[in-house]
Amino acid sequence: MKYNVVSSAEFTYPDIWDYPSASQVIDTFAARGSYASFQILLGDRTDAAVSVSFGKLPDGAVPEVYTLTPVQVERNHGIEPEQRQPHYPERIAPYWLYDCLRTFDGTLDLTDGIGGLYVSIRIDRDAEPGDYETVMTVDGTDIPLNLKIYRAVLPAETLTMIHGYAAGTCAKYHGVEYGSDEYFAIEEKYLAMLRRLHQNMMYVYGGIKKTLVGDNKWEFDFTEFIAQVKRFDKAGMKYFNAPSVGWRKSWSESTIFVNGNIPSMSYEGYCYLTQYLPALRDVLKEHGWLDRFVMGVADEPNNANCTEFRALCGLIRKIVPEIRLIDAMSYGNLHGALDIWVPLNAEYDRHQKELESLRAAGDEIWHYVCCGPREPGYINRFMDYPLLSTRYLHWGNYKYNLTGYLHWAANHYQPGQDPFVQNCPEHHNTDAVCYLPAGDTHLMYPGKGEPWLSIRLETQRESAEEYELLCELAKTDRAKADELCGNVFRSFREVEYDVAKFIDNKKALLEALS
Repeated sequence: MKYNVVSSAEFTYPDIWDYPSASQVIDTFAARGSYASFQILLGDRTDAAVSVSFGKLPDGAVPEVYTLTPVQVERNHGIEPEQRQPHYPERIAPYWLYDCLRTFDGTLDLTDGIGGLYVSIRIDRDAEPGDYETVMTVDGTDIPLNLKIYRAVLPAETLTMIHGYAAGTCAKYHGVEYGSDEYFAIEEKYLAMLRRLHQNMMYVYGGIKKTLVGDNKWEFDFTEFIAQVKRFDKAGMKYFNAPSVGWRKSWSESTIFVNGNIPSMSYEGYCYLTQYLPALRDVLKEHGWLDRFVMGVADEPNNANCTEFRALCGLIRKIVPEIRLIDAMSYGNLHGALDIWVPLNAEYDRHQKELESLRAAGDEIWHYVCCGPREPGYINRFMDYPLLSTRYLHWGNYKYNLTGYLHWAANHYQPGQDPFVQNCPEHHNTDAVCYLPAGDTHLMYPGKGEPWLSIRLETQRESAEEYELLCELAKTDRAKADELCGNVFRSFREVEYDVAKFIDNKKALLEALS
């Protein structure tokens, strides 16, 4: 049987057979409480059916098998031919990429006789450390499997992480009605997948009914809002982001609207805010959620609306000083507006001194990526970047002591988008229209009655775990943790893309903790 074992740290493709990490032996490893993962490409196939089994694994090591499913990267949107550099992009589009990890049903997704599997062996926290030799049997062929379980144990989560989960998109792409039993069954699977990623904060986008009952008099019904939070809490989410107070009128105007169409600086806006915000605060207090909530003001403020943004933040603080304010933003004239600053990683890189002065004044700093940065060097989770680009996102959190991470999209497929064949869709945001780089809209795929993983989600999960491991090592040996981080991550625009060097460094991290 023709096969190739490939590290989970690099992308694989249905039309490429040889890879820097390729081997005929499975050598995999993990800390306890984590996963030991790898890919296997299978060639010269005429039958999609495939049998998979494992030899004796140690107690507490449980394999999960997924089918590598190709998706199309139709273009390298945002990169002109004259701008190309090594890894920018990693590959010239169009091409097909193994990003989707379909739930294994005994079949492969074949392309010209090639298919593949992704295997993730879950290691229990109390598994016995050691080196184990066994086999993985594929269609009767025994592939040597060497599994090393390190004594190190994955620490508890300390990083705050949020991706936008779109309930309406979930319902639409799975053909179920929002609020139905069928919808809630699927939502549970999406939330479980986000928890696998170590996401622990959720946007609570809506669910608040607002009714004008008189002259600038409002009533509010939080029934659906409360139900959402309870479902997310049951799924294991610890923190929540309340609906953003406002939204820009235009990227080029100063006006920020509240409740859809009320100018925030108007008398009507003041009347609305002085009723809505206390009502929200009282609901949070009643349920004991106040300390678990933050609230956006008006996403991604810019130079056109920064003055009104700061004024609106001041007004909100006057009305409900108990709720911390957060927003994704680029560096600008926003000083003093927020409690939690979430700059684009490239903006943090360019304005580290100024942003750190905000932390010195008592604020918290995270980072985020979205359709940008899209320029040479800077890491992002795009499909046409190396997979290690995604892997380093939370190494940046460790390097700069950034305590959270935000991305707008876990499953925000755009209208008409089929994420299996279209990954650079058209995107509308107020009065701006653009196309998004491949993979910006999602980390999960709408499978048959369930979400399907992506290898980028798995890679970001590993990155979040490596953040916790680095932080744990730093408690006793900060110099060593900093050295290991610096071996592969120097800044958001300077990282190591040699897969072998990254793997050796990860092993050294686990050795140091063991």
